[in-house]
Amino acid sequence: MEAVPPQGAFTLAESLDRALALLQAGRAEEAADLCRSILRVRPEQAETRCLSGTIAFGQGRLDAARAHFTVTAALEPGFFDAHRNLAILEQSAGRPAAACRHHRRAVALRPEDGASHLSLALLYSRSGDEPEAVAWLRRGVARAPGFLPLREVYAAFCERAAVRAFGGGDPEGAARFCEQALSLVRGAPALTEALRELLERLVRVALLVERPALAMELLAIKDTLDFPEVPPPDIDRFPLALLPFPAWCAAADFRYETWRAPAQEPSETLTSASPDWLRPQIDRLSTLAREAVGVALDAEIEVVQGFYVKDNYESHLLAGRRFLLREVADTVVHGARVPLVGVTPGATAGAFRLPRPLYRTVAIDQPVLVLPSTPNYWHFLVEVLPRLMVRERVAETRPLPVLLFDLRPYHREMLQLAGLPAEQVIEARDLVGPDSAQIHYRLSRAAVPSAVPYPVAYRWLRDRLLPCRRSDGPPTRRLYLSRRGSAPKHRIANDAEIAALLEARGFETVQPERLGVLETIELMAEAEVVVAPVGAATANQVFLPPGGHWVHLCNPDFFHPDSRWNPQMGVQIPLLGRFHHLAGRFTDDPAGRPDDLLARLDIPVRIDPDALGKLLDEVLAHPKPWGSEPR
Repeated sequence: MEAVPPQGAFTLAESLDRALALLQAGRAEEAADLCRSILRVRPEQAETRCLSGTIAFGQGRLDAARAHFTVTAALEPGFFDAHRNLAILEQSAGRPAAACRHHRRAVALRPEDGASHLSLALLYSRSGDEPEAVAWLRRGVARAPGFLPLREVYAAFCERAAVRAFGGGDPEGAARFCEQALSLVRGAPALTEALRELLERLVRVALLVERPALAMELLAIKDTLDFPEVPPPDIDRFPLALLPFPAWCAAADFRYETWRAPAQEPSETLTSASPDWLRPQIDRLSTLAREAVGVALDAEIEVVQGFYVKDNYESHLLAGRRFLLREVADTVVHGARVPLVGVTPGATAGAFRLPRPLYRTVAIDQPVLVLPSTPNYWHFLVEVLPRLMVRERVAETRPLPVLLFDLRPYHREMLQLAGLPAEQVIEARDLVGPDSAQIHYRLSRAAVPSAVPYPVAYRWLRDRLLPCRRSDGPPTRRLYLSRRGSAPKHRIANDAEIAALLEARGFETVQPERLGVLETIELMAEAEVVVAPVGAATANQVFLPPGGHWVHLCNPDFFHPDSRWNPQMGVQIPLLGRFHHLAGRFTDDPAGRPDDLLARLDIPVRIDPDALGKLLDEVLAHPKPWGSEPR
């Protein structure tokens, strides 16, 4: 039955309002019936015809919609919505020239309409007519200064143009485009997430073209988004050169020493015995093994430390607020509230901001040895603990107290096993209180060890920690490192099934978080084969005996081409024994799976028992010992 308005009950305006309400309530067919009823009586009624076109467009009846909009425009040439809707329809039908014609008419009727200007700019941009696109963006911003999407698109165009100019050898042109983008963002009625990301890219370009003051202006706007609770005058901002250890020491005029430390060398047969995806990383091992380690002495530095990343407390070491110690160029941490932003390609420069109210400042005048901090077992064992080798090489560092943040019991055990007396450890939380998550140190006389390359770290860890064992049993144990008692991340969904399969093959199930550090070392040193999921306990493969095997259970994209764990795993695990990996399948709903590879590490995976059994048959068939003899 048609929705015919009762005679005399509704005015035309009321009938139109009712039709619109029906459409907004999802009752499109009833709304269309009511419009048809009105048009039978008033066929010249432009508003009703335009609404009929909108209903038809939503139902996918494009020809009917075009007819309604065309008649509307003919009946009332100044009807803005008719021309705008015709433009949208033509655009969706793949007729950009016709769409531009109608958008131009809409702009002529309503010059202050920002959406029509933006549509024209986008149409011309897609057709390759960049000058015309920019002209419409410029006009739109002038006529509709409060229409934010226009500013977003125009500023993004300026950023792309700046990148092109820089790549084309025109740094001045790049700077001009950055300045234009700055003006657009400054005049925006609000700041959005899209502008937050754009501002960081613009900071990067400004640093590339050596315009640090411009970079700081852009960063100041970004900071209002990132730190809305902090007054702008309370945020320190400055550009930095990011330098590797020797260059950092030299630029800051620090006294320092460097030397070549013994390294764990891979066997010559490693390449042929490894999968193709791993070989590029294996090629790096010899280069890493030759990298020097060192220590800066009596250095006046600032350390900005906070929990900015999944597993690490980031420690930014600054010299004179001009030079930042760069340890790893390819793992710069990104995020809205991290201090270091706008890092240039190759990690050679960046912009730094320090929101002072969010940090506890600690001044230490006595000489101290500074180590980075992390709550993660893997990172502490492999990346932090080996830096203590400087105490063996440089005598003046031996008596220095060691400054660390957020120490856990296993940290203290590792430090003692490495020969550091407990009384030489300074826990920063004792200085600033247990609730402080972000600290700003001012150190007058710091000893700063360099990062230690993996081959050197592995050799040192074996040399220093394996002799601490209380027994020296044969390498015959088979271990499954279960995460059943750990946090949900990295879980094996069918852990009990896998443990039962392994038990039948002579494996012991071990929960690493229940063991002390020395217990763990002793277990690993006596292992014939270890099966373990992704997790911090994989660091313990450094203690495998010659010929030991490590079977790594991972998610399907752990070795994704874009994953930063490719080089990380590649330069570690092949150093000792054989490394094998078996990918499981995700157990979550694919529709809700995050794009971020880091977030995917937290999704439980199911391991195919048959595939694991087959892999173990192959692993245990290898003769022993294998590979280079660990020292």
